[in-house]
Amino acid sequence: MATSTAFKSAFSNIPPLTKALVTSLIVLSCASYIYIYRLRLNADDPETSLFQGCPFIGVLPGLALYAPWTFLTGAFYEDNVIRLVLSSVVLLFCGKYLERAWGSRELLKYVLLTATVSNIVTWIGLIGTFYLSGDGDYLYQTQINGMAGVFSAFLVAFKHLIPEHRISLLGNVVSIRVKNLIGVATAASIVCMILFQAIVFYNLVNIGWVIGWIYIRFFKYQDGIKGDHSEAFALVTFFPEFLHPIIGFVANHVYKIFVRLGVCTPAPRNYSYDLENQSGVRSMPSPLPGSARAEAERRRALALKALDMRLSSKATTTTTTTTSSSNSSTPVNNNSPIISNTDKVVSSNNNSITPSTPQRSSDNNSNILFEAEEMTTTATTTTVSSSTNVPSTSSPVVTVNTSSTETEEPKRD
Repeated sequence: MATSTAFKSAFSNIPPLTKALVTSLIVLSCASYIYIYRLRLNADDPETSLFQGCPFIGVLPGLALYAPWTFLTGAFYEDNVIRLVLSSVVLLFCGKYLERAWGSRELLKYVLLTATVSNIVTWIGLIGTFYLSGDGDYLYQTQINGMAGVFSAFLVAFKHLIPEHRISLLGNVVSIRVKNLIGVATAASIVCMILFQAIVFYNLVNIGWVIGWIYIRFFKYQDGIKGDHSEAFALVTFFPEFLHPIIGFVANHVYKIFVRLGVCTPAPRNYSYDLENQSGVRSMPSPLPGSARAEAERRRALALKALDMRLSSKATTTTTTTTSSSNSSTPVNNNSPIISNTDKVVSSNNNSITPSTPQRSSDNNSNILFEAEEMTTTATTTTVSSSTNVPSTSSPVVTVNTSSTETEEPKRD
């Protein structure tokens, strides 16, 4: 019952762009299946192994220049029914979340960019492999298709939005943080490359997340700031710690080349720190508005503010609990100020003094402990004594001594 409810909530209220993307994936994939089926029917020998692909939808390296639209449509074509179902579900959930977080226009731009550029770079890699190896299969028997590049770029977007969110699988048996999913995808692509020679899948996964990171890091506008130059989103954070020096060195030199070519916006001159390693000394005490460091400090300030609010609320709750428990169970210190009287002290303004737990005494005098609550100005009482002032400090303790017959004024430590 709970599973059906979860599926209904997942498939309800789907944003328009996500619905269009899923529909495009299903329609183009089904069209390619029909094309392959008709190609088999028209073959002279059905037993002959034919190319299992559609060069008009997927990217065939040898014919890609004659069908350039395939660099985009190839991403919305899965050549297997099982992969089509899985890709549709993943695209539905991921697209639904990102469209609500970014908006339809920004998500469309992100999908088109990562899908097209990852296919183009993979195509260039296959062309280069053909010239190096001389194997014609890389041109006419290898097809570039699938949503692997887009999905790996989605993982970068989730690392940007919710890096510390934890995903539980198999009934909480497997739990992993969102920021570590990219490493899992990269490891899976390496395994598929070694075991199944899935060179296309390997290239799409690793090129897709790099393209997504470059776009979010340097070009995407968020809250009026271009790019995300925070420390938590540096390129070195996508790799194991022992590779950070090497990746940081290479990434910074590539960044400098891109700046000279005009691809990336240079950092302000007032800052000499390293964009990737986040090391160095700033030449100004505070970052300039809209600079590379400004967003990181803004995010850090918001996080610290939220943390302070949580800690203060917890401290207030703990203090209240401790105070109430100590008032109800902790014995009163004997060094508190005392008032000796043979009678009970009564206030004319109805301000009562609550007696507390009696303590032992070496004499036969009976000592009674009082705790004062909400002490105010005490008027003169003709019954007890004249001009008796009750102290206005918080929680003074008074003791009544029956050994004396005359009223004494309170003594303070």
